[in-house]
Amino acid sequence: MNKNLVVRARKAIPQGTARKLWVKSGGRCQYDGCNIPLWKDSLMQKDLNKSYISHIVAASEEGPRGDAILSQQLETNFDNLLLLCDECHRRIDKHEVENHTRKSLTAMKLKQERNIELLTGLTPEKKSQIVSFTAKIGSFEPTINFNNCIEAILPNYYPVSDNIIQLGSSNLAITDNKQNYWEIHSNQLEEMVKQLIKPLINQEKKPHFSIFALAPQPLLIKLGTLFSELSICEIYQFHREPKQSWQWDNEVQATEVKLYEPTEILSTAALVINLSDNVTDDRIFEALGRDVSIWKITVDNPNRNILNSRQTLINFRNQVRNAYSKIKLQYAMHQPIHIFPVMPNSCAIETGRVWMEKADLPLIIYDQNSINKGFNKTIEIKNK
Repeated sequence: MNKNLVVRARKAIPQGTARKLWVKSGGRCQYDGCNIPLWKDSLMQKDLNKSYISHIVAASEEGPRGDAILSQQLETNFDNLLLLCDECHRRIDKHEVENHTRKSLTAMKLKQERNIELLTGLTPEKKSQIVSFTAKIGSFEPTINFNNCIEAILPNYYPVSDNIIQLGSSNLAITDNKQNYWEIHSNQLEEMVKQLIKPLINQEKKPHFSIFALAPQPLLIKLGTLFSELSICEIYQFHREPKQSWQWDNEVQATEVKLYEPTEILSTAALVINLSDNVTDDRIFEALGRDVSIWKITVDNPNRNILNSRQTLINFRNQVRNAYSKIKLQYAMHQPIHIFPVMPNSCAIETGRVWMEKADLPLIIYDQNSINKGFNKTIEIKNK
């Protein structure tokens, strides 16, 4: 150690600067990807200050990213300060110092402060309730991450609260090849919408919902009927390619969605929706017999990644509405439409949302299950 080195007393951060840092950061950790609130204990939900004011250029020349001149000049400068949690504070100053440069930390700070400014500057009509619905698909138990939902809705909407409205039951032992699976989940879904969603609709003039769902398609159609077109909703789709995300790709060209009508009207009406894969007529005949007229909603070259554009979803819902109206002209009000869905999850929700309870024919929804070998009847949705 240099015996002639004079250790300089560290300056206290002025109260006004610290207050500005708390306001501009929204009281959250500014480390990219962390974002935890620093005013409460995440486990006990008790109020406390668990923040650290960290320096981008260290307060001393010998510290992380220190500088002989800048360390003293920028010691209490707002632009050189980050509000961090304990873990992220240790990460940048002790454990991973070499991975955190002045440039990267400054960019992190500016990005987080811009996001907070955007959120706090949005008008009231831009607030949205984030709703998730999950149910076991075969043996797979899906989950939906709240932070991924926030990324998807910004900057068009911002979340009303830190809590997601979760619909559906997790960890049920029963699987979707059993008939009582559909009854249990359908009844549970109705009850949860009644308890968690209906009060919001009654309390607020026109609440907005951002819906994220991963579940078997009959349940997603059921979910759509419970929200209906009368609710203001944005339906999001989980995309697997080019990267896993809930965000719409605005650069992708919309896909044309087509409705094909039968040449002959027979006693039974079937609506086949095959966007993700092809469904041959023999599979419908196997479930319903030969005395059936088949309407089809499809695209050129159906595949599981067909829905990257929000406009394609709009095109799809218009064709579903068109199909319901055309089928209704051919059948009495008590006659059901047999729905055979092979499509993206968001399309399944919209299939239910555009259905009108008092005007359209009832629906009987089928599910393709390899264990049960073919399409099987699952949920009936009745009209009034």
